[in-house]
Amino acid sequence: MKKNGYVLRGERTQRKILDAGKEIFSEKGYKEATVALIAERAGVGYGTVYAHFRSGKDEVLLLIMEDIMDEFYQVASAAYTPNSKEEAYHFTSANITQFLELARLHREWLALFHEAFGQSERILSKWEEISDRFIDRISKNVEIVKAKGLSRNPDYDARIVAGTLYYPGEKFLWKIALGKTTAHPKEIARNIAEVYTNGLFK
Repeated sequence: MKKNGYVLRGERTQRKILDAGKEIFSEKGYKEATVALIAERAGVGYGTVYAHFRSGKDEVLLLIMEDIMDEFYQVASAAYTPNSKEEAYHFTSANITQFLELARLHREWLALFHEAFGQSERILSKWEEISDRFIDRISKNVEIVKAKGLSRNPDYDARIVAGTLYYPGEKFLWKIALGKTTAHPKEIARNIAEVYTNGLFK
């Protein structure tokens, strides 16, 4: 369906505001970024920002977070079809490595999100929602292992087991983003994948 001129103008304005928000957040950090600065950079009125992003700078940052974390989620969404513990280990190790390499690529944005957690309940809540999406996705992989009769215990709770993979990965994601580890993503991934796979599989 062809969009009319009003809708197209609205989308262009929203994109300008979002692009300006990325620049301001990148330059100022979360605390010092303001709607006024974003509006000025976008070349729009203060009220125009709120017309497109009702909660102001938080909503702008939420869209940026969604966009960046979608890259991580694409990694987690890779088809999982192991027929043995060895295949599962190699898949999981490669998957975690990609996840942590993305953390290195986006470390400045992740550090900014981390800063925002302590100042915005909405941003923190969004991260918890994103984490739940990862847990849900990993849970499906655990169910695949159980359905194939490969799990050490057929009664494992898939979400709990999924957490034993996700939360160590998330922990090192923040360590990478905040410059608190010198370990290489491949080494981190190898250790996490080995412990996780040996725990889940027979």
